[in-house]
Amino acid sequence: MNSADDHLISLETAANLTSEIVDQSLLESHDTSFVVYDYRKLEEKLNLVRNSFPSFWKHATAIKANPLAKIIKHIGQSGNGLEAASYEEVWLAQKAKAPFIIWDSPAKSEEEISLVFNEASNIIINANSLYELKALCDRDANDNIQLGLRINPEMSLSSMSSMTVGSTGSKFGEPISNAADIVNYFKKSGLNLGLHIHASSQNNNLKESVSAVKRICELALEIGLNRISYIDIGGGFPADYGFEKTVEISKYSALLRDECPILFNESVDVYTEFGRYYHANAGFHVSRINEVKAFPSQQTLTNHLGADMFLRESYQPGKWEHRLGIMNKHFKLISEAVIKTDVGGPLCFGGDYLAKNVSLPPATNKDYLIIMDTGANSFALWSMHCSRTFPKVIGINQNGTPFILKKRQALEDIEKFWS
Repeated sequence: MNSADDHLISLETAANLTSEIVDQSLLESHDTSFVVYDYRKLEEKLNLVRNSFPSFWKHATAIKANPLAKIIKHIGQSGNGLEAASYEEVWLAQKAKAPFIIWDSPAKSEEEISLVFNEASNIIINANSLYELKALCDRDANDNIQLGLRINPEMSLSSMSSMTVGSTGSKFGEPISNAADIVNYFKKSGLNLGLHIHASSQNNNLKESVSAVKRICELALEIGLNRISYIDIGGGFPADYGFEKTVEISKYSALLRDECPILFNESVDVYTEFGRYYHANAGFHVSRINEVKAFPSQQTLTNHLGADMFLRESYQPGKWEHRLGIMNKHFKLISEAVIKTDVGGPLCFGGDYLAKNVSLPPATNKDYLIIMDTGANSFALWSMHCSRTFPKVIGINQNGTPFILKKRQALEDIEKFWS
């Protein structure tokens, strides 16, 4: 069931867009798979977030969800900042001329920190521990940099284990059980510092998510808001993949207002870092079916996308489902009676399956598979397994016109990578 504020691209629309892309000769014979990304869907989500929270809040977009250079540049031009989970992403954000950057990496080297202090401007660095925060504060002051501390709320959350980063023992953040040391340092440092939290991703339990944010709001009050320069509530808001009822971001805002009023009275700057929520529904993938093996009660398809593109789907089967469809060779959606189907990828290992035991129409060789809601955390997790080339990316601009957003990777680039 779809939520009211999550606008999914239908399979029919995806098939029509694919047909238009083919008609405009944007594909070549070797484009056995390709990605489609619709800027209009991105804009819908960017505006929805801005309209759901107070106007003084500042919103960053997580680069790791979708690091395509032209897309993150577009996001920066729209007024959003960019959240970086590595020094390399800080570099990408600088190239994109983002209005501000948030750097959240749990492993920042001394060399990377020095580069950021010397080169970056309008950047927030969220330290991963009190130890790291003290080391950052001991550096020469830089008016272009704000410093803060990521807090681990040490909560047991209902999202899947790989998406939960705020439990006891996590590598992320200073444990909130060390609150006394945190409060003492903030009060004695003589500096105004920020607080950051990101407890989990893709968690549909709003009360849990808000409860985690409430913990750092209470910590901020204990420290004293005169010592707090900002509160960064992180990201992780769930995207709608079309299978279960997802929460609306306006309801998240309303519950935060009830439970965390200091975020709404302009007493402190507030930042968000959504990623998957912005991008997921803006993208879909199309892949030619290379082979169909028919069995009495099922079919097994082999296509040109697998664990190289859909890493989590292959290694956590059943936990990351996508809406799937089959188009014939003329790019018309097939809507016949369905059969139990396993969808295998192109890689040479036994776990390379995009989906198992799903219901799809009977397919034939050279039909096409559509994989929906793939704008986040798909090509961002691209693997070089079997040295396959990264596929072409087709953009859909604000006027609905397709264009080549990123060319297919050249074979020469594969050699360079391994040289």
